[in-house]
Amino acid sequence: MTETLNPRLHPYRDDLAAEYLKGKVSAARYSKGYPAQVIVGHSSLRRHPAAEAVQDSELLFGEKLTAYEEKDGWAWVQNARDSYVGYVLMAGLSREVRATTHRVTALRTYVYPQPDMKTPPLDLLSMQSAVLSLRQEGRFTQIQGGGWVFTDHIVSQSETATDHVTVAKRFLGTPYSWGGKTSVGIDCSGLVQISLGACGHSVLRDTGMQEQTLGTPINSDQVTTGDLLYWPGHVAIALDSKTAIHATAHSMDVTIEPISHITERVEMDTGGTGMTAIKRIS
Repeated sequence: MTETLNPRLHPYRDDLAAEYLKGKVSAARYSKGYPAQVIVGHSSLRRHPAAEAVQDSELLFGEKLTAYEEKDGWAWVQNARDSYVGYVLMAGLSREVRATTHRVTALRTYVYPQPDMKTPPLDLLSMQSAVLSLRQEGRFTQIQGGGWVFTDHIVSQSETATDHVTVAKRFLGTPYSWGGKTSVGIDCSGLVQISLGACGHSVLRDTGMQEQTLGTPINSDQVTTGDLLYWPGHVAIALDSKTAIHATAHSMDVTIEPISHITERVEMDTGGTGMTAIKRIS
């Protein structure tokens, strides 16, 4: 009998499931899968294997995953970083999985074919992309895949940011994009995941998952800088007791606004349901 497992975090369908779920879910067949790695700047993780399907998340360069099925140019995968399951184009994956040594700290940085900023870029990497540093030449570092990135835009994976609010503020003005987690487009839970991830926290992808797993609950009269504010289907990061930064479909960007305004809008949209949780990150 199939257990009640979240299919966004557990790879199972009626016709196929991950081998490690055998005995927990029923499926026509099971797959051990194979390890793979993202080799493009970012790639949409879609709900169905089609270009027009909803983007539930994005995979960033260097992220590792397990692929359970290949069909018609799509792979059905589970991301190692946050366990998220979906479909990604196989063209953006490699079966050769390399260890990574550094992460991107710039909002975005180009990959050049030579250690020369005048050469036409090969790709664009986003914050929290993971790279393998091969060697340094001048102000550039060669990474896996043969390209070069500006050395000042990467740090050792052992180095982390100290303040997720400061990281989040760097995304101000970024367009809102459902499922996005880059400075080209990001959603509310993506902003939280990337900002806290830069500080070394392990964060699940969706708002509800984050509300259940992150931080310690506090009362509304205790809100201070950095606290996570949750409403049905939405999350923001408090800047102080009255304002917050969030990625919102209301203005279609990352913006700062009064917490009371966010609550009023959510209450109008949900018929009265206000803030559901306030969590403090230690």
